[in-house]
Amino acid sequence: MKITQIYWLILCGIVLSSCSKEATSPNEAVEIDIPDFKLIGEDLDNIYQFSYDATLKQGVQVNLTESLGVDPLYLTLRQVSDVISFYSFSSGNFSVIQQNVETGQSTTYPNFYTVNDERSIIWGTNSENDLFLGYYSPQGSKNFGLRSLNPGTQESSDLSIAINVQQVFDPIYFRQRLIVSYQDGVGKYQAAIFNTETKAILQTFDFGSNVPSILIDDMGNIGIIVGKGNNNFTYQVYDLETLSPIMETNFILNRFLPPGPLQGAVIGDVLYYTNFLAQPSAVPFGPAYFDFVLDENKVIDIVSIVQQVEQATQFTVDVTAMRYLEKADVFLMGYVNVDTANSFQGGILIISKEGALIDRVEVPFAPTYIIKL
Repeated sequence: MKITQIYWLILCGIVLSSCSKEATSPNEAVEIDIPDFKLIGEDLDNIYQFSYDATLKQGVQVNLTESLGVDPLYLTLRQVSDVISFYSFSSGNFSVIQQNVETGQSTTYPNFYTVNDERSIIWGTNSENDLFLGYYSPQGSKNFGLRSLNPGTQESSDLSIAINVQQVFDPIYFRQRLIVSYQDGVGKYQAAIFNTETKAILQTFDFGSNVPSILIDDMGNIGIIVGKGNNNFTYQVYDLETLSPIMETNFILNRFLPPGPLQGAVIGDVLYYTNFLAQPSAVPFGPAYFDFVLDENKVIDIVSIVQQVEQATQFTVDVTAMRYLEKADVFLMGYVNVDTANSFQGGILIISKEGALIDRVEVPFAPTYIIKL
């Protein structure tokens, strides 16, 4: 997540009342093994990859702007398995630089698409082999389409998704399935499942006025959390290959989950999600999780944790990125010093599910994306 994209999260906060089934976790001493992790970050001039070895208690920092030419003003970062892709725009052209975060192998596709009067590009993403551009066509319209492009052969194809849409959300890619979600011309929420091999729409889900938050669960299936209003939700799971329904469960959650890709994960019977704090708040978001079996919601007291960090660092902290790490059963949260404009002091907070700050790893830049391992 780019720094300039972080602050939209503040606008998502809404005033929420408390629920008897919810409990804010206290800071308490918990003995947990510190995990290895990898992240992407930035300062004013460079993009970095940072790999932390918990055994050695030190990290290796690589300047991707110097080594690969990653634009410090890149537009979008995508991750498919171990490969991260940086999309950038310059002189009327879109380019992408890809790197395997485990092997270090990289590929560059400069100027893979040149802007023209036919299309207005909304987003870019990729599979293992192809690139995909969501766009409006013609320019000035809200007719939503999808361009598939093989960067090696330059072969491309276009597919119309919907006419006169109200808004389009970020895509999700996983194992030959591209999920594109949008709000159609009459305000209904839709999600189209696109086969990236056959280049065809397999099925379009119509949610009406209900709000879908979409994810890929830990079993590799499509999970859709449907917000029906008044804190009522339905969690639906569909087979990735056949799109047949697997399960459905209703639950109550006194929280806001925005449409499009869920900022979180479902692992086992637990939903890990981004909790947007009621505004005004010094902290825009933090970790939370909901247990479907226990019907219990746990909200981490991120405000107290940030205050603890600010007391230790003596500067004002803004949180930047977040991910739950299943292997260590902890949350990772990026932070940055916002008191200085020209120098960067940042780090990663390691937070237990009980709400304790386990450790803090400092880095000389702002973490913007925690890599999924």
